Amino acid sequence: MAPKSHLALGVCLAFAASAPALASFDMDYCPWGHAGCFIVSPPVLAINTDTRDNLLRLVDEPKNFTPLRQPVPADITRSRDFYFGIHMDNPTSQPPTATTTAETPVEETLHHQMTALGLDPDAATDAVLQRMTAQGADLQEASNATIQQDELENRFVSRNDETLSAFFAALLADTSLSHEQRQALAKARMAVNGTEASEQTVKALSFPQGSPAQGFQAYLQGANAFYAGDFDAAGQIFTTLKTSQQPWLAETASYMLMRNALNASSANANGEYGDFDVHKVDKALAQQAREAAESYLKTWPTGRYADSAQGMLRRINWYLQDGNALAKLYEQALAQTENADALVDIIAESDNKLISQDLTWGSDAFLTAPDASLLTFVQTLRLMRNNTCDGRSHCVDQAWLDSLKADFEKNKHADLWNYLRLMLAWSKQDYATVQNAITPAPSLPPHNILAFSEQVLYGDALMAQKQWPAAQAHWLHLLDLSKDVEQQQLLQAKLAATLVESDAQAQIFAADSRVTNLRYRSLVLKTQASRELLRQQATHGPNKEERTIALHTLLTRDLTEGHYADWLQDMSLVAAITPPVADEAFDDVKLSTFGWKGTEKETAYFCAPLETTVTTLSQKAHDAHALNCLGEFFRTTQTRVTLEKDRGGNDVLDVATHAEERPGVPHRLAIYQQVIADAKAEPEDKSYALYRAVMCYAPSGYNDCGGKDVDKAVRKAWFQQLKSRYPGSVWARDLKYYW
Repeated sequence: MAPKSHLALGVCLAFAASAPALASFDMDYCPWGHAGCFIVSPPVLAINTDTRDNLLRLVDEPKNFTPLRQPVPADITRSRDFYFGIHMDNPTSQPPTATTTAETPVEETLHHQMTALGLDPDAATDAVLQRMTAQGADLQEASNATIQQDELENRFVSRNDETLSAFFAALLADTSLSHEQRQALAKARMAVNGTEASEQTVKALSFPQGSPAQGFQAYLQGANAFYAGDFDAAGQIFTTLKTSQQPWLAETASYMLMRNALNASSANANGEYGDFDVHKVDKALAQQAREAAESYLKTWPTGRYADSAQGMLRRINWYLQDGNALAKLYEQALAQTENADALVDIIAESDNKLISQDLTWGSDAFLTAPDASLLTFVQTLRLMRNNTCDGRSHCVDQAWLDSLKADFEKNKHADLWNYLRLMLAWSKQDYATVQNAITPAPSLPPHNILAFSEQVLYGDALMAQKQWPAAQAHWLHLLDLSKDVEQQQLLQAKLAATLVESDAQAQIFAADSRVTNLRYRSLVLKTQASRELLRQQATHGPNKEERTIALHTLLTRDLTEGHYADWLQDMSLVAAITPPVADEAFDDVKLSTFGWKGTEKETAYFCAPLETTVTTLSQKAHDAHALNCLGEFFRTTQTRVTLEKDRGGNDVLDVATHAEERPGVPHRLAIYQQVIADAKAEPEDKSYALYRAVMCYAPSGYNDCGGKDVDKAVRKAWFQQLKSRYPGSVWARDLKYYW
């Protein structure tokens, strides 16, 4: 059982178990928000939880998109795959799909338009290939290239089929243009890529003075200048076109004024190593971009570029480092998201550009902003991670919370503010205040992360104060109330930890136990169960997966703890598990390993099968040869009780089951020492034990055999003893060094 002194700390850590220490936590293996990457934190709002997880759970509550939630195994009593942590067996990308020649709706529309314009539909080269070949890349290089995230944020982002189709649609809709003019303009538009060649192509167009076609030609000149990075020239052209009588030109030019100023503002914002540095943005030009965006949205509030302009406003305010305006825009965007992907994207953006800007961009930490209660809430939780108020980071104390209260109330989020008050008390280890401020709920509303978090916080406060019976009753009560699978799994982990801490592990395996997640049960079996309980579950467990885990643990412990006669009896239970569990997910508990056949007779040190070896030990526990062969079994099969497939992501249960010395871990060095100390051991056995004892430290100098370490002087003495007393042995000849 875990030492009780660890409990309060453990509960504190596990209120957001598996959560990272930073606001954002990306691994190269599974970046946040990517397909196949799940939320790694439990379903509660907590201090140490990734800010993005907190915000996602909070905002998704009324929407119920449930993005990034890990799939629930079909039968959780037979799976150890549901836990709150990084799922290392999950791919970061989906497998490649078969290529298809089917056109997308945009491509289909584009081809119809090109046919109407008298152009060859196959002449439309991919926009990215056009740009890269224009910049000097050969076609093969361009075809193999991938668009990086930074490229999606520069001026070339609009060179795509959608914008090409939009231009063609504008040409086809303008009845004042002749067919020849439309065709010439369309061909020129396909050539526009910011190069001198495309500039000459546009200039070469010839239309009657004052004709509508000249307006489209001017737009193409502005677009080419924009792609070329000549923002002054582009700005002059778009300013003129803004007052055009042609509706598409007027609206598009107005929108492009915003994009032009935005790109101009960041043209020289390069860091020391060529990376983007937001602090080097030209603020005057960024302000121009904001004014242009606001002007566009005022004139065309529901225009064709309105959504894009709103998104650009966020980028503009980020460039301006206007946290108040940016926070308000993010709050609005979060409320307006219409699908799971959009919600994940806006949360990732808000975290990168604002909430965690001190980590991602080296800006001053975001603290709060008017009318941005959700962002202020998750950030305040993050700021509570350092609750010492030592001057190294912003101090969250009651005075700071009081300064936020009015804005939370104004935006109808007084409940969030009250939760911050409770979490502040929690962070100060004032568990009694937390307990007294929360009333156990008679019911749990569905999709209410705040209500559930409060109830979990109440139970954690009981655990922190070691009020085990009350905590157990509370977790059982919440298990009755909650209908959410994720919540159920968290509550099971809490209940299991409470039972472990109160020395009631057997209740976890009672017939009416509410702890059904095999991962939790396996962890307790491997770390906390008595051999009697293991034997009970190996015989009467609810399924063959649990019986296999229990029996493997029991058989391993029989051997590591010297219960050899019991091992011979317990081996009879293997035959009852048919067919055996062969899934890779259970390769840590393979029962077939106990059918070890020993070593070949031709080997220098022969060992009989494991059953024969254990039979000998059951009759003569100090038999030197049998002990050495037991060591060979452990060495060659690496049999032990391992926790790699059980530990982590289990909330406070990971803490409750932690121990410095785990059962079921063989100590081969102790076995060899026993043989070395045996005056009656045969030379063959003693020389092999000396050899193996020295080799325990090869080649690193660290003991990889388990057991208590010995000084290097002792290893030297073993080496010398082997060389001097058994010079003719194969082991003395083979061993050249000691470590």
